[in-house]
Parts: sequence; C-alpha cells; structure tokens
Amino acid sequence: MTDLAELLAHHWGMAAARVRPLGGGMNSETWLVDHEGSTYVAKAVAPGWAAALAAGCDVATMLAAAGFVTGRPVPTRAGDLVLVEPALALLEHVPGRELDGATDDEQRWIAGTLAGVHAAGGPRIGPGAATFAPEWVSPDAPGVEGHPWLAAAIETVRAETDPLTVTWSVLHTDPAPEAFVHDDRTGVTGLIDWAGARRGPVLYDVASAVMYLGGPESASAFLDTYRADGPLPDEEMRHLDAFRRLRQVVQGVYFAGRLAAHDLTGGIDVAENQKGLDDARRRLAALGVDTT
Repeated sequence: MTDLAELLAHHWGMAAARVRPLGGGMNSETWLVDHEGSTYVAKAVAPGWAAALAAGCDVATMLAAAGFVTGRPVPTRAGDLVLVEPALALLEHVPGRELDGATDDEQRWIAGTLAGVHAAGGPRIGPGAATFAPEWVSPDAPGVEGHPWLAAAIETVRAETDPLTVTWSVLHTDPAPEAFVHDDRTGVTGLIDWAGARRGPVLYDVASAVMYLGGPESASAFLDTYRADGPLPDEEMRHLDAFRRLRQVVQGVYFAGRLAAHDLTGGIDVAENQKGLDDARRRLAALGVDTT
C-alpha cells in the first residue's frame, strides 16, 4: 500500500499525522492515527472486501446519526467515505475497553447495544431467509467441494432456514464481544467493525452473538436482555437454533475458503484456519446436523 501518512495528508488533509500499527482482524489491517489532538483508526482491506467496507461505512454513519457510537467514518476532502485504491477508510476512534462477555453485566451491555441497533434499523418482516447472503452458504463456494460433510450440511441447514419468514433489520453480521467497546466513564457501549453490515434476519446476529459467547447457557444474561429489549416477538425466538446452525455453516464456508486460498490475512496461520473449520463441524454436530 502507498505510504499511509501520504494518503492521510493527500485525501484527508492530515499532514504530519502520527501513525501506529494496531494489527488487524481476519480481513483487515488497522492503524491508530493521531492528528492535532484527535485520534482516529485507519482501516485497510483487500480489494475483494472494498464493497463490504463501503457498505459498513454507510451503516456506521447512519447509526451514528441515530445516536450510536459506531466508529463513524471520516469523509475524505472529496467527500468519500472509502478510498477505492487502496481500499481504505478513516474512522473515529471509540474510547473504552473491548468486552469479552465473561460477566453478566458485559452480556447485558452487549445485548442492549445490539438490540438498540436492530430496533433503529427499521425492523420488519422480510423476505424468505433464502435471499439472505446466499453466497455465504453455497455448496459451490470456494473450498467447499473438498469437504463433503460441509456441502451436505449446507443443504440440510438451508432446507430448514430458507423457507422461514422472520424479522429483518440492519445487521452487524459479526457481533463478537470484542466489537463492543465500553467506556467506563460514561457507561456507553459502542459497536465497531461494520465491514460486512447488511440487512438480514435479526436472528442471524443473535445467533452470532450466542456463538461467540459460548452457547445459550453461557449466554443466558445476553439472551434474557435481548428478549426484553430487542424487536423480536417470542415466537420468532423459537427459531434461534435454526439460525445457530446457519451461522455454523457460514463459519464452515468461510474457513474452507480461507484454507483453499491459503489465506493468512489477519495473522491467522493454516492451523488456525483449520481449527475454525473443525470448530464449525463440531458445533454443527452438537446442534444435531450430521457431519460424518
């Protein structure tokens, strides 16, 4: 990538910004940027993720305008939220500490924030779940053909979830605990890392959060709070396990694709990609899907 300091100076007018590497997530690289007393985060993604980054920046901007703390993108001098080449966004830094969901209080903060996002995102009954991100659960996705159990699981899970008509809203799509940043001074919990955000079944986000929190028993405080504060009627929550199975199929497809492409972005090695695939297989089996 072209020197980041040069890009910041040229596109954002931030001459002499101080740049420090932060590392990256599974599909990105990030830096902390200090300029004239303010702090930002620069986020770069591979070209294939540029559209997802742009969509996430649009969602973060919309939710920030509604009062949420999202790590809102800072427009370039030309008014763009994302540079195309390289795929780069400059985001407001969100102060606080990343959560891990290990306590009931943290789970309540996570649930309250996620429920608020879903309520603000225009929840309403959507089309059939079959129309949600079909490329994420396709037996023709890269790498799937090398794992017959995964192709079979995709067919099984889609047969269960495709016909369901449930509430849709704006989704984060990957609400891991560390995406929630809590400011102990103000009591405000922000939600960051919006690349990949899109409209879809609210239960997909709920199932994702439950996965990251270790399952329904471990996530009991989250689920109790979400049921009370979220936009879903009780009858929809009975489909949670179906969307937990869908979420594991998405995990399987994702890691099968990384293994096939030898994708090590985010500092993830081959063994960790394999573990991600194996974990998806194990969780699907625990949820009653045949993965033999």
